[in-house]
Amino acid sequence: MARDYCELVDVKRLLRTANRKINTSEAYKDLGYNSDNTGTIRLTGVTIEESYADHERFTATFSDSTSFVVSGEESGYLGTGSIGSLFSCSRFSIDSTSWTGTPGANDVVYFVSDSDVSTDDAEAYIGDASNFIRNKLGELFGDSTNIPWETELTLAIPDGLVFAAIRLAAYYIFSSAMAGTVINQEAPIIYWYKEGLQAIEDFLAWYKKETQVGSPRWRSREVLFTELGISGLEEDVINVTEDTTLDTSYGRN
Repeated sequence: MARDYCELVDVKRLLRTANRKINTSEAYKDLGYNSDNTGTIRLTGVTIEESYADHERFTATFSDSTSFVVSGEESGYLGTGSIGSLFSCSRFSIDSTSWTGTPGANDVVYFVSDSDVSTDDAEAYIGDASNFIRNKLGELFGDSTNIPWETELTLAIPDGLVFAAIRLAAYYIFSSAMAGTVINQEAPIIYWYKEGLQAIEDFLAWYKKETQVGSPRWRSREVLFTELGISGLEEDVINVTEDTTLDTSYGRN
């Protein structure tokens, strides 16, 4: 399985610097309850499914001191539950430990999901960025099986490529979340994209210089005097052995 060249937590760190914050699945807001509730029931948290992304208000309406019905403003009825057990639907779950207090009949608690892209999709965009970089590396290595950190998973991915992957993934995620809107400025996402591409080019240039990889795909390291007395030559004949092993001293991690 191909490696991802960065982690989602690092991409989120970059996305937080944008003028328009981009949230993944776990984000929600306005966790609260109706002011005319007769009971003391409170919801302290929810767990959003990693495949879900949207901005929607969800409510749990109690029919008695334990049972409730869950619905969404857009999605409608989502199921029934009890404060003594786990409630789960396709969008989120509520653990029994997330309830405090006692509800009265018709009491309502609510929250609003606040995600722009699902966590699953964000992870997939990291895979896209990694594949883009991997294809770029093909210009240097010829095939992914020749990339040291692809075949030897204990090797760290070079810092320069991690840097590039973070910015390219952030660009893909931001662009996807903002699709259909007008982006009339270069910063930050176009800058991230250009910066990511430049980081790849810088890495390729450094790697070629550092290891002398290129054409030919090998370099000789020792000159051997192995044959004597060839007709037409008065001195020793020099044979150069070909060392086809690439130098993998690629990273300064």
